[in-house]
Amino acid sequence: MLRSLSEDVVVNIKDRLRDVRHLVRSSRHDNPGGPRRPQIAEPFAPPAEIERLLGRAASVVDDTLSAAETVSRTLLPIIRAGDGAKLHGFDTYFATGRAVEGERLFRRDLYAAFKTSPRQDAGNRMPLHEAGFSQAHLAIRKKHGELLTAMHEASAESRLEAVAIVAAATLVELLVSQSGNEATDAAAGLVPLAPMLLAAAILTLSPSGMSDADLLEAAEMAVDARRERITIALASADPVKELGAIFQVLLAHLP
Repeated sequence: MLRSLSEDVVVNIKDRLRDVRHLVRSSRHDNPGGPRRPQIAEPFAPPAEIERLLGRAASVVDDTLSAAETVSRTLLPIIRAGDGAKLHGFDTYFATGRAVEGERLFRRDLYAAFKTSPRQDAGNRMPLHEAGFSQAHLAIRKKHGELLTAMHEASAESRLEAVAIVAAATLVELLVSQSGNEATDAAAGLVPLAPMLLAAAILTLSPSGMSDADLLEAAEMAVDARRERITIALASADPVKELGAIFQVLLAHLP
């Protein structure tokens, strides 16, 4: 209990620090489109001269933090919590009677996959909150327990459909946990969230000899080919059902 509580505290602190770093980076004077400020701060925008000075100050802070990160990785090669993270199947993440361990693996593995995805625009994307993965894991267990049961009890003939619908529900809950709203304007979140979940679905259906990087690359190409349909499904009245049908087709053709 205490270990779980301490992990939650650490995760939330790291998320807040990532938010601060994103704010600093987006406030740089050389940021494309100019420095960005939170919407709530718009009515209190400083004069242009002051804003330019603040932007240059933010650039200095951001450059200093980047240099410090580079030096620390070179001089202090420590083992980090995400090191060694490897994607697992949904039957591992949502194993019956192992909620705490499943949540920890789910958060660690998927966040690590997100961080290492080559299709990230690290300078402009909003930081993905690590705590959101824990929230999504809990929401799936609470709201979609029948889908998890169906997946665990599925026959060989119905397993593909059962796994696809769990992957769909997981994507919807992840997008909601990150935005705090319904997952309707979610196109930006499709990369890398959808490929990660398709890769986990592949591992659920059959253990693969492929590396995580190869699995994610194959899943990313599949998502790119169906991006428009996936976006439409997420905005539908029943996104889990509509997205599950798309994922079922994709999984039938993925390795």
